[in-house]
Amino acid sequence: MTTTTFDPARTNEIMGNLKIIDGDSHFAEPADLWTSRAPASYKDRVPQMRRGADGVVSWYLDGEFWTGLGGHTIAKGQTKTLGTLCLPYDDIDDAAWAVKGRLELMDKQGVYAAVLYPNSIGFASNALFGIEDLEFRELVMKLYNDSLVDVQHESAGRLLPQGVLPIWDMDLTLKEMRRLLDAGMTGFTITDKPQLVNLPDLDTEYFAPMWSLANEAGSVINFHIGSGGAPNSGKSSPVGAASSDIYWQSYGPQRRLAILATQFYMSNVRVIVNLCMGNMFDRYPNVKIVSAESGIGWVPFALEAMEYQLDEMVTDPTERAVQTRRPTEYFRSNVYVMSWFEKSAMRVLDDIGVDNVMLMTDIPHPTCLFPNSREYFAEVTQNLDAETRRKIVQDNAARVYGVTVPS
Repeated sequence: MTTTTFDPARTNEIMGNLKIIDGDSHFAEPADLWTSRAPASYKDRVPQMRRGADGVVSWYLDGEFWTGLGGHTIAKGQTKTLGTLCLPYDDIDDAAWAVKGRLELMDKQGVYAAVLYPNSIGFASNALFGIEDLEFRELVMKLYNDSLVDVQHESAGRLLPQGVLPIWDMDLTLKEMRRLLDAGMTGFTITDKPQLVNLPDLDTEYFAPMWSLANEAGSVINFHIGSGGAPNSGKSSPVGAASSDIYWQSYGPQRRLAILATQFYMSNVRVIVNLCMGNMFDRYPNVKIVSAESGIGWVPFALEAMEYQLDEMVTDPTERAVQTRRPTEYFRSNVYVMSWFEKSAMRVLDDIGVDNVMLMTDIPHPTCLFPNSREYFAEVTQNLDAETRRKIVQDNAARVYGVTVPS
């Protein structure tokens, strides 16, 4: 639970009129998301919430279990429950899936705008890949994205969902990107491990049209931790290993979750290093890459390691000619990371780049900053100068996601 010794007067002194832009929170799929939008012929097939024989509410597809509810720790009355991944459905506050409820919660937290990622279906729509009928998969995906557009419009732009993409079909991906961009969406969330769904690496010709369109639009490609899982597997491991390779089997479920979460935070190092050690940003200089929910404390080491290893290991002239700039230069021009509970990380902002850091709450997931987000951010940033604080609290995220900050 977020605890802080800051009183309101001290918080106001530090935060002033800054508008917090939450770089990572999750919006759950409401019970009627698909059934309220599906054509009549698909009403019985699309995802539906049902209570199983064990009393647990889950998502069902074609009458079969599809996926769970995702992470929910904020109960009705907007109180947080520790030590759990998901509350019983009947106990979950409607801020999880209702625009009005989420905005009310944000107002209490002092948050002006929030970037939203999926919840039940996986952080890069992992569950969609478990639908074998491609035509039906496309329908389920489009209806989901339709709901995101509705959320953004209903919130008057304060909620910024990131669309999911049908990367199994590149022509369809481009069509969906254009449709969502035309609807006002600012970015997309995709898997960092496409090989787990039998697709090639992200720098191959297969993905080039997606990168080109994102570059043309200057849009955001988000890599949220835990988004590289195989269909219906939930979160993948940070290194692609089985869960038994992450925690010791003698540990109980709560300790296992804590160990898993700790390692997840650094799992995006793989995709960030690959992006910055090649020429992706020479080819696509306008693409914004966001590493979501990954923390920032590991970034200075990763940058220093890339710089060192490039000089130590990449000596062949042909290999050296692949990239025109240093890894740190690529990172500073195109990559953004975010922090929430890390007090120590505020001491390494200059090593990362103060223009590359955002803040986040991760509401309503375990370890989210709730309650007292504003007070916590005041405490964490109290020793920063006003310009740096403004950048990481407000301006960086506003620039990346195109948020108009009210005066």
